Amino acid sequence: MKKVQRQNWVMRAAFILSCIFLFGTSLAAAQDAKSLAIKARDEGKVVFYTTMALPDAQTLTALFEKQQPGVKVEMFRSGSGGITNRVQTEYNAKGYLVDVIQGVANRAMIPTFKERGIIDKHISPQLKFVPDDLKDKEGYWASMYQNTYVLVYNKRLVAEKDVPRTYDDLLKPMWKGKKIINDVENFPWFNGLLSDWGKEKGLAYFRRLARQGNLFYRGSRLRIQLVSAGEAPLAIAYGSHATDYMNRGAPLGWVALEPVVFNVNSISLAKRAPHPNAAKLLFDFLFSKEAHLQLRAISHIPARSDVEPIPPELFKGFSRIFAYKDAGEISEIVRLFNDTFGLAR
Repeated sequence: MKKVQRQNWVMRAAFILSCIFLFGTSLAAAQDAKSLAIKARDEGKVVFYTTMALPDAQTLTALFEKQQPGVKVEMFRSGSGGITNRVQTEYNAKGYLVDVIQGVANRAMIPTFKERGIIDKHISPQLKFVPDDLKDKEGYWASMYQNTYVLVYNKRLVAEKDVPRTYDDLLKPMWKGKKIINDVENFPWFNGLLSDWGKEKGLAYFRRLARQGNLFYRGSRLRIQLVSAGEAPLAIAYGSHATDYMNRGAPLGWVALEPVVFNVNSISLAKRAPHPNAAKLLFDFLFSKEAHLQLRAISHIPARSDVEPIPPELFKGFSRIFAYKDAGEISEIVRLFNDTFGLAR
């Protein structure tokens, strides 16, 4: 009896101690967050370079400013190439203007920015909700949302029995003659499959695909609109964009050709950030559940594991590979892509 009582007492004591520890940890985290917010308000603003569509970026930053009165977001919006060039030009001139950089992973620039001391580490407490393949273990970047490269088709032009289910299906004679719309800058998709298949096998495949006579346009949404309008039956485009148009009644379907290449929309803190506390505060907000619920509402695939995309099949149920897991210089990837498809540089 005494032994049982002693065991119960030990269990109760352990429970009480664990509660004290958790309470202390939560209290410390709350105090750290409060301290960070006070310091950020002293800085007054945060400079954010982003590739997001301007209305989407404005919606998110408005939520942040509402949560953090006294911290204004100064935003520069451009494509990944424009942001990459701007940041490098500023750092070459020792003009450290940016605090938070988004979207440069689309140009395989994370390794270069890390090597040059342009981005810094930050292990946000919010990153515990982000899967390992969507963040850097050292803290140099994490994906805020992802884009998947899928095959989009027009249901009125393609019978269900003819819908391609594999990459090799795109090489069938029935898809020859400007029936597949590709992107003039589909470098991530191209590199992802080269990395997975091996350069020799991958280039052999893409040369055969090029002989099918692809159409080339810039922009995932434009390619989907063209397929929806019947300009071509097939396109390589983003799954989330296709779903968005399908929800509006477009006569479309999409297929996850495996392995599905995905690219990350990375967020990194700038090294030598002029507003370092506000930068961390914005970074943490961009990975909050509230921010990712908003991302989902505007047809993105959120990175947080507790905010599934709609539908969940946008990012699960298939094998997936990161576009730039193994990447050399972006200039070489661009050269290979252009040479393979006969595009002007």
